Amino acid sequence: MKIVYIPGFGGNKNSETYQNIFRKHFETECILYDNRNADNAYFQICEQLEILKNEKVLIIGQSLGGFWAEIFAIKNSWNAILINPSLEPSVSLKKYNLTDNQLKKFESYQDYKTVQSKVSIIISKNDTVVDSKPVVYKYKNQADFIYIEGGHQLQNFEVLFKEIEKMKLSQS
Repeated sequence: MKIVYIPGFGGNKNSETYQNIFRKHFETECILYDNRNADNAYFQICEQLEILKNEKVLIIGQSLGGFWAEIFAIKNSWNAILINPSLEPSVSLKKYNLTDNQLKKFESYQDYKTVQSKVSIIISKNDTVVDSKPVVYKYKNQADFIYIEGGHQLQNFEVLFKEIEKMKLSQS
């Protein structure tokens, strides 16, 4: 199974989460995209994932990356781990000084469907960046929720590693 990680706003291959995943699962791909332009982001992510569309993939997304991971998990029937996902980026990205038009573009990509394959959602109890209520409501009877201490940035990587292992076992 291929592991793909989509970082949050401003994230890249140097992000702590990606580095920790990569140390344990060196085959992990990190998807980079335009954080401010939803159209560019969508097409950049599509391009990078195109070669994986017929493979078994575990897609992991954090914050804004969770928004995109959900979309591509739905589109490709992939298992997903969403970490403090921003399923309403037009709300959570306001603090980054995006224009109203930029924020509105994200709304056009919001999917009201849910991931039909296996999904785990890691939610930090003290996240002040992303409101967890929309994701809890959307996935209330469909996902494995894992609540952890801490803020928006994931600090408890053992929880993530445990979920990755559970997903890998479910694919075998």
